[in-house]
Amino acid sequence: MKFLSNCLKGIAIGSGAILPGISSGVFCVIFGIYEKLLDSILNFFSDIKNNFRFLFPIILGTGFGIVLFGNILNYCLYQFPVQTKSIFIGLILGSIPSLLKEVNKKQTFQTSYWFFFLFAIFIGIGCIFLEKMLAIQALETVNFSYLVLCGFLMSVRNCGTRC
Repeated sequence: MKFLSNCLKGIAIGSGAILPGISSGVFCVIFGIYEKLLDSILNFFSDIKNNFRFLFPIILGTGFGIVLFGNILNYCLYQFPVQTKSIFIGLILGSIPSLLKEVNKKQTFQTSYWFFFLFAIFIGIGCIFLEKMLAIQALETVNFSYLVLCGFLMSVRNCGTRC
């Protein structure tokens, strides 16, 4: 039963790896396996049998999730772009309480965090307007500065979920 549960979690983690704006680490936090996953990977050789038993179904499910949801996501983004993007926004906003709960286990919420939260909201809204202004038509016409900005924001987001 635990094997099947971890496989299903791995499928969700794999789908998170290909979903735009959603990190696999967020799914790990939501499922409550982030710490154990990191410990199992970092200390794999200290207890190979138990770590393999924990990691194998997650890795198997992750691969299956990537293969399964890759084509489905591609179809949905082209056929239903507004609805699909709205679902992603809902998933991201819906994960915020879980992330705050996880953070509050280790330290209390400080009022200075509101500044960072509002700053992130401001940058997010600015990126939405920037995307509309640039009106990217095809891969050949992609603005280099837009790609640099996107790469920077993704690295900041990924650092925020892993740090």
